[in-house]
Amino acid sequence: MFYHKYRRIILPAAFLLAFLIVWELYVRIFRVPNYLLPGPTELFWSMLRLFTDGEVMKHIAVTMEEIFVGTAIGIAIGLVLGYVMAKLRWIERLVMPFVIIVQTAPKISLAPLFILWMGLGIESKAALVILVVSFPIMINEVAAIRSIEENVYNLMKILKAKRWQVFAKIEIPYSIEMLLSGIKLALTQAMTGAVIGEMIGAKAGLGYLLTLGSETYDIKMILNAVILLSVIGLGLYLISEFVERKALYWKVLDKSVVG
Repeated sequence: MFYHKYRRIILPAAFLLAFLIVWELYVRIFRVPNYLLPGPTELFWSMLRLFTDGEVMKHIAVTMEEIFVGTAIGIAIGLVLGYVMAKLRWIERLVMPFVIIVQTAPKISLAPLFILWMGLGIESKAALVILVVSFPIMINEVAAIRSIEENVYNLMKILKAKRWQVFAKIEIPYSIEMLLSGIKLALTQAMTGAVIGEMIGAKAGLGYLLTLGSETYDIKMILNAVILLSVIGLGLYLISEFVERKALYWKVLDKSVVG
């Protein structure tokens, strides 16, 4: 009973523990130099020293600020553009080709331009995050609004509903599910955008630590930065999944009834 209830946690935790044990044994048995691949225990102590010194918290805060600021603005832009394009097809035909061109361009090639225009501060990284976040939100919003059946709008006309009532009672509820799915995808891309920007040019951030570790041949710093980024990414995904589950509570109820 306990296993079935918490197997989503137990199975990944068991796999992670087995992976760490195999990693540690491999390093010790084959005597791999620590400058090439440190073991998990050695990496743990180096991570602990980073937090003890307090310096790493500044880098985490910078990366998180870039992600949250860029994501918030990107979601707002994506929602507005998506709604306008869903309602006005001529706007979509006008804007979409330019949006696709920008989105298909490698972000690592755009990062130097943003840094050149906006400097090494948070602005250039947030701009890159906005760029990668707004697109999935926009596409999901267009698809959600256009998935609403014409009969629903006809019913609202018969009821003489005002424009804001149609928006509040029909369009928002119909689009919330796809919007939350877009946000979940956008958060993972937001971290990628922020890290790419930091690796190209930054004064702080976890991407900056990756570059610094590469330049100084510090494999521990590189691995610690990767681990922190992975943990943050997983945390953001779980938070977005929790919010989605709470917002779409009726789907959980439907599953429990069917099950």
